[in-house]
Amino acid sequence: MKLSKKLFTAGIVSALTLSVAASALAAELTVKTKKINEGQVKIATPVITGSEGGAKMDTLLTQMTTKNTVAEIYKYLSSDSQKITLDNYLDFTNGSPDPVKEGFALVKGSAFLVNAGFDKEQKALGKTQAAEKYRLDIDYTAYTVDSEILSLEQYASAYTGGAHDNESITTLTVNPKTGRIYTLADMFVPGSDYKARLEMLIAIQQKGDNRLLEQMKKPTVAYQKVIISGNEKFYLNSDLDNWGIYVVYNPGEVAPMAAGIQKYYLPIDTISDIISYQLK
Repeated sequence: MKLSKKLFTAGIVSALTLSVAASALAAELTVKTKKINEGQVKIATPVITGSEGGAKMDTLLTQMTTKNTVAEIYKYLSSDSQKITLDNYLDFTNGSPDPVKEGFALVKGSAFLVNAGFDKEQKALGKTQAAEKYRLDIDYTAYTVDSEILSLEQYASAYTGGAHDNESITTLTVNPKTGRIYTLADMFVPGSDYKARLEMLIAIQQKGDNRLLEQMKKPTVAYQKVIISGNEKFYLNSDLDNWGIYVVYNPGEVAPMAAGIQKYYLPIDTISDIISYQLK
């Protein structure tokens, strides 16, 4: 797990009421790692503590990220394996005296079943070499850890015998005080034409990437035109070296599957006139 540096100063925070608070406040919210390994399944999932919303909010935030972890594992469970409905995840875990531990138990049990399925299929196909071994790796990166905003991505990579790894990303940007999950649309001033701005910035990046590939005499990428809805996956990076919003697309969404995950960086100075400084 990689945790980006939190370099905001109190002066920047006061100037920008985005509420990425001073380091003394940011230190209160903590993201730690729970590692769960079952054979060829390796998982690192976040544990959130120290929110201003208190212990119940810590539990809710950790449940949010654990649910995302479970959703990734479920992609590799056979149809006849025991699953709970993800829509009922909170009800299921809240029925336990310790919902966080219950969630981790679900992760471990599901990882065990996935690993067993990997072993069974590999043996059936005679795949015994190390390079042929199936695997599933799940990890995360926290980009903003603050009393007002928690923004992170959860990343899964799996090899199940295909030509290349299967990759996917889930993002979460949430208010640690209230538990409100922010959408991409929430990050911009109501009434601003943010969709057109983001579409333009992303189109410029796509064109620039292909020009560079041409210069390197490599095949270009058949990008699709991005149409912003406001519900895209995104995260807020509070590192001053890369301060801004990243809009994220999984393989096949805006580029061919072989092109992998696509991330578009929107530096703060390209959106500072329309970004919202009044997040609730």
